[in-house]
Amino acid sequence: MQRTKRSIINVLTTVGTNFIILFTAFAVQRTLVITMGTDYNGVNGLFSSILSMLSLTDMGIGTAIICHMYKPVAERNFNRINSLLRFYKLCYIGISGMIMVIGLAISCFLPELIGETTIHDNIYLIFGLFLFDCLCTYFLAYRKSLLYADLMSHVADLIYFAVYLVQNVLQIYVLLVFRSYILFLIIKSLGKIVANIFISVYIRNKYPFIKTKRINPLDKETQKDIFQKVRGLIFHKMGKILVTGSDSLVITGVLGIAAMSLYTNYHLIISGVLALFIRIFETLTNSVGNFLIHSTQEGRLDIYKKIDFLNFWCFGCMTIGMYAVIQPLVLLWMGEAFLLDKQVIFVLAVNFYLEGARASVATFKESAGIFHPDRRIPLIEALFNLAFSIIFARSLGMAGVFLGTVFSSGIVFLYSYPRYVCRPLFGMNYWEYVSGFLKHLSVILAALLLTEGCIRCLETWNPWIRFLLSGTLAVLIFHGIFFVIYGRCEELKYYIKLLYHRIWEK
Repeated sequence: MQRTKRSIINVLTTVGTNFIILFTAFAVQRTLVITMGTDYNGVNGLFSSILSMLSLTDMGIGTAIICHMYKPVAERNFNRINSLLRFYKLCYIGISGMIMVIGLAISCFLPELIGETTIHDNIYLIFGLFLFDCLCTYFLAYRKSLLYADLMSHVADLIYFAVYLVQNVLQIYVLLVFRSYILFLIIKSLGKIVANIFISVYIRNKYPFIKTKRINPLDKETQKDIFQKVRGLIFHKMGKILVTGSDSLVITGVLGIAAMSLYTNYHLIISGVLALFIRIFETLTNSVGNFLIHSTQEGRLDIYKKIDFLNFWCFGCMTIGMYAVIQPLVLLWMGEAFLLDKQVIFVLAVNFYLEGARASVATFKESAGIFHPDRRIPLIEALFNLAFSIIFARSLGMAGVFLGTVFSSGIVFLYSYPRYVCRPLFGMNYWEYVSGFLKHLSVILAALLLTEGCIRCLETWNPWIRFLLSGTLAVLIFHGIFFVIYGRCEELKYYIKLLYHRIWEK
């Protein structure tokens, strides 16, 4: 019961804090465009993508260690926990050094990456501050794994939330008063340092056993298992970041920094909403990790079906809703000059759903530590994505970039997940998983096309009315199709029954 309560608190905290953070990020980006111009906005998006690619040097060590931390945390084996934490700390010291070296090497190619711009600040100084911000992420970060394994991630979320709000206020202030992008970046880095210090202080007080100086080295067998998982994770992390980061590089290289500036605004909305819901399922990962310790294959399949259905319900509704409201939202937020073509939005919506659809399988995959068997799949996906995106971008423009991403994801959904996760963990055969995935995708495509037909006549209406009415129509259309197709589904009956009992008990 205590674990269930903590899981619910973690999910509610994640939803609440990330929802508010998303809207404050809108204000910051709008201020950046008004005060510094579109080229700064484009460079901000490009460097953010490059530095997210640099974070692949994390190599997933934290994820691999957390897999080993569930059991000792549940058993309160303090010696084991301290050994894991010290190992994590030593790894992150090495990671920081790798980031520094790779970042300095990338800085030699900045003029070629950016091209012609109207930026008056030193581009190397800007990139250096982005690099410093990336390094700040690892400052005292190793201790947070203890919170995640103990289902206390809401504490870190609340601290980050409080510091982030103050950070955003200060960033808007320096942009409006000083018009300084350099100060803007410095405040961003300081925010991460302050948040990590607060979290570290909380952990030291919550878990006083970590203060001990007598820590046994981590046994060789565990180190070997962690490094085996890391070897798999580095492929997964590298592949994922190459897919997401290469899209920005293709847009800048093929279409120019001005196109990147337009996409950056949409990316903020899409990535913010995506991160919000994926964080919910990441929160569940820690609960699933505890569940897998003493579970049967039948029990895992039952829980997976419930989580996967909830995942489809959430991301399906958000996909259709976001497709309907994102144009009027950008129009209200940034202005008509910043709108993308409708076909780009359609492909972005499909890509958004496919990214979200990974969350339910990934929850079990990461909890079970399945990283090594399918380690080559992400790199194959990344290579296909890069090739398709470049080819399609030359003929279809920005829509082609993301169409390449959609096509390349097929290798994950049609091969990797059914073979490496669903069959060994749940006993599902290939067609059982693939048919379910294709059924969900067909519903999404049908709902998108029907929504487009219904909201097209609203394009000349007042943006506020268009925003509210389009969103309402999209949600109604999705749920109309949803209940027709899944009205007799056992998973839907489960959630309706669960909701009924919750309300009845109240």
